[in-house]
Amino acid sequence: MSATNAFCKYIQQDMARLPSPDGKRVGTQPIASGENVIAWQVHAVKGHGKRKACTDVIVVEARSRYAILFSNPKFADVHEFTEQFASRWAREGMYMAVESGATTQDQAQIMYDQFLDMDKEFRFVRNTDLSVNGHVADAEQWLSQSYERYGVKQLDESEEIGLGMQRINCVHKKARLFPDAKQMESFIPMSRMVDDWLFRFARGLSEWAYPRTPNGDFPNPFPATATTVTRQETTLALPDNVVNLDEFRKRKKMLQG
Repeated sequence: MSATNAFCKYIQQDMARLPSPDGKRVGTQPIASGENVIAWQVHAVKGHGKRKACTDVIVVEARSRYAILFSNPKFADVHEFTEQFASRWAREGMYMAVESGATTQDQAQIMYDQFLDMDKEFRFVRNTDLSVNGHVADAEQWLSQSYERYGVKQLDESEEIGLGMQRINCVHKKARLFPDAKQMESFIPMSRMVDDWLFRFARGLSEWAYPRTPNGDFPNPFPATATTVTRQETTLALPDNVVNLDEFRKRKKMLQG
């Protein structure tokens, strides 16, 4: 969890800065997800006008730019935030896996059990990856427009999830996923997030076989060397067989036809 200064102030907890190996970009280190780590940028946004007393929390994953929204939540501390965030991440991940056709509703409990059983250590550092935070700002704009359009100060959970999946996470994004990357990549956040979810928490549930992948498992979206939150100088090339929502929908339609 790469926490901005605004989030640290909101949660009222000081956090150590993410170390800078070369002494550069102190407080603004790039973050990256990998096979054994998933990196998120978490930011708190104070409201204006009628929402002056409100604060939203937006969490964006580094590789997919997938946004999870919390409209004026009441997190008492980091522990409570972590619990609610993990619960939301799991629910949205299971929903996307089923909706994509990659898994079935009957397998949702198995995925949830895998999510609970996997050892997860949440590490918080004070840091702002500016490239990821640009997508946080996009999500903030969508939230602001929703408040204005519907004349409300707060969204409920179903509205938060709906706004994320139907507006923010389903459109093409462009980003330079590594600071030294020469070209911008175009991708759909929801597609990349479901790739990640299936790889981590849907082991043994795939009816499709993939090259260099154990039977029943989904392919690894990180085929090159694993990255850490302080990214190694390695460009990760994505294989052509990576799972995505469009691929599953097309396959499912062909089978049904």
